[in-house]
Amino acid sequence: MAVSNVNSNTGAGASGNSLAASSAEELSNRFLTMLTAQMRNQDPLNPLDNAELTSQLAQISTVTGISQLNTTMQWLGYSMGSLQATQAASLIGRKVMLAGDGLTLADGKAEGGYVLSIPVESAELVVKNADGIEVARKKLADVDAGVHAFTWDGKNAKGDTLPDGDYEFEVQVGEGTKVGAAPPLSVTQITSVRPSSGSTTVVDAKGNLVNLSDVYQVW
Repeated sequence: MAVSNVNSNTGAGASGNSLAASSAEELSNRFLTMLTAQMRNQDPLNPLDNAELTSQLAQISTVTGISQLNTTMQWLGYSMGSLQATQAASLIGRKVMLAGDGLTLADGKAEGGYVLSIPVESAELVVKNADGIEVARKKLADVDAGVHAFTWDGKNAKGDTLPDGDYEFEVQVGEGTKVGAAPPLSVTQITSVRPSSGSTTVVDAKGNLVNLSDVYQVW
């Protein structure tokens, strides 16, 4: 005589951790009640099969374990979301460096950065205006592997100060006869936090959404 499979609807999500826990406990109690009744009323000439009994005990243990695991994972998700939001809030008012080739000149100063995967012999900043025309160049001293920051005084090759505004840039690198471009990093200031589905994003001074995973440096 076999014990029938017992189905359970945990109602996870809508009712929270307490409902998931009570559903798992209720499932175990129902199974044990049915098993006890079965053992009391078993046919002496055809007793319960030990292998079948062991299999059914393993099944109920697995179902209960999965229910408890789901509850634990849900709790971890809430905890991670809360921790991420707290970390994001700490960025408000601070500058961050993230992937991008934008360069904002304000009061004769602009900040940016670049990434070098290996050391190079030379690195040079090339600034372009909105039309893509080169307006300034500057030798950069940081040529070792890693994330580097730079400042630009807003002056062109003639020493004239260019008007404040948005520019684009690239960092040209050289190693022997090889010439390439390093991945550019833009600098922006975080003004607010915006929770979104599955993650937390921050908003910069221009209203752009920034994912925390895209941030290279904070200062």
